[in-house]
Amino acid sequence: MRRARSVGGGGLLHQLAWVRLIVARHPWIYWLSVMVVAGMVGLGVVRAMADIDAARRSWGEKQTVWIASAAIEPGQAISATGRSVPRAVVPIGAVDSAPDGSMARQHIGLGEIIVTSDLSAGGSVGLIPVGWVGFAVTAPVAHFSVGDHLNVYSGDQFVGAGVVIGVGESDLMVAVEADAAPALSTGVLSGTLTLALTRGP
Repeated sequence: MRRARSVGGGGLLHQLAWVRLIVARHPWIYWLSVMVVAGMVGLGVVRAMADIDAARRSWGEKQTVWIASAAIEPGQAISATGRSVPRAVVPIGAVDSAPDGSMARQHIGLGEIIVTSDLSAGGSVGLIPVGWVGFAVTAPVAHFSVGDHLNVYSGDQFVGAGVVIGVGESDLMVAVEADAAPALSTGVLSGTLTLALTRGP
């Protein structure tokens, strides 16, 4: 076993010595090998760049969208900047013109693409979710802001989830689902409403 290993190792050394001798006698072999390796690397780079270009083309045409330049709460004015992005990433309903001066209907995160459902139609009415109704509720307004999510109670009964859509001098405009409107109306008339802040959906 030891002799076999010695012979095998000697054979490898002999082959390396033979290669060195051949390269020393014929330097062009070395440079040819270098050029072959360089050519293979260059071909790999070209193919990689071609793949990147193909991927870029697959995104299709670009479209200008409007990106929130800050986190925006419901009822606040929208601040946005235009940006050109691949059409493939543009969400349905993205606004096609600057929304400056519009009011946010819901929370918009920094960097989000502005869509039509983010925009309020104007005033408290525009902040009412579809299928909901709004009521004026007497409450300590200093504790609430537009966009706050609530649990609404009448006495010891849960009326439903709500959201603040307006803040006046001594009352709030609170929107709830239409099914909860009768119980909320009863609570308003009886003066038994309690509004509890929640973290929202």
